Amino acid sequence: MEMATRALLQELDRVGIRYSRVNTADPNDILGNRGQWTLHNVGTALRDVLLCARHAFARDVRAVYLPIAQGFPALLRDLLFMAIAHAARKPVIVHLHGGAFDRLYDSQPPRVQRLMRMIVGRAALGIVLASELRPALECVLPQSCVVVVENGIDLPPLEEMDGLRSDDHVHVLFLSSLYRRKGVLAFVEGFGIAARHQPSLRATVAGSWPEADTHAQTLELAKRRGVEASIAFVGPVDGARKARLFGNADIFCFPSLIVEGQPLVVLEAMAAGLPVLATASPGVAATVLDGETGILIEQASPEAIAEKLLQLAQYPDERIRLGEAARRRYEQLYTQRAFGDRMIKILRPFLENGRHRHPAVAKEGAAA
Repeated sequence: MEMATRALLQELDRVGIRYSRVNTADPNDILGNRGQWTLHNVGTALRDVLLCARHAFARDVRAVYLPIAQGFPALLRDLLFMAIAHAARKPVIVHLHGGAFDRLYDSQPPRVQRLMRMIVGRAALGIVLASELRPALECVLPQSCVVVVENGIDLPPLEEMDGLRSDDHVHVLFLSSLYRRKGVLAFVEGFGIAARHQPSLRATVAGSWPEADTHAQTLELAKRRGVEASIAFVGPVDGARKARLFGNADIFCFPSLIVEGQPLVVLEAMAAGLPVLATASPGVAATVLDGETGILIEQASPEAIAEKLLQLAQYPDERIRLGEAARRRYEQLYTQRAFGDRMIKILRPFLENGRHRHPAVAKEGAAA
């Protein structure tokens, strides 16, 4: 969500649309702190709410754009943002970067559902990442108020993506925030099964570990399956280092256990010309075409992961075909410029001479 908001701001700058920004990111944030009721988080949220009020009531602000959270307590802060915008009589555009908002809604007691309908349901527009994800917002918004805008991301400089792929090994990259729900344990288990049949397989697991128990269990599982020497755990990566990981990989694996939106890391893999092996949640299935730009599995079971890893490892021509098609699909649909054009087309009607007026942009960051 933070990367997508950064891309949007760059695109607004590109076409000269001014904006006021309420940056909710906490510079001292760590992933494990998100979604916690702490004095620090509550204080940060209250500061952001006051900033939102100042911007929303400004005369030259014509709309309030908000990437909306999918869980409490962050959603409570976002509801306050929206309530302020409604009080200021400014249209609200909510942008859902995931696919589980309807599940959150269904899990709430009736009084909370009424509150969500009363506040989110008054938004002028809701944006989802794929047609298959429309129901995630249509639980609170009319169908006519929900539109699809697919993500996009810039390609790193080609020299940063120059890889050192070995002819002797097949390298698999798993890159994510390493929550259990992202499928890291299932990946290590599946990789262990596949590596027994294909010793040339090597894996890199990149990302931060917000859950200490998941970290410990993953390392123990790799040792127990005898693949600790075949998997490199490299921690969080960014910039040129991340680009080199994509350049060095032959396969990108993203076996998430949850309903995903349209993960930017999948677009990054496609931009790098990698075949994507991923769980077929609605947003991913709309992005990765099974058998054309990657391989989808219905459930992120170790057995399914192992089967498809072996298929890709044993047929290099198939890997190349899928990767080249993935790169072409990225170039056609998922560049940052394409994303910016789609978003600006949606936002302009709210801005009244957009080059001289500006929306307020609330960037999703640390949870309250």
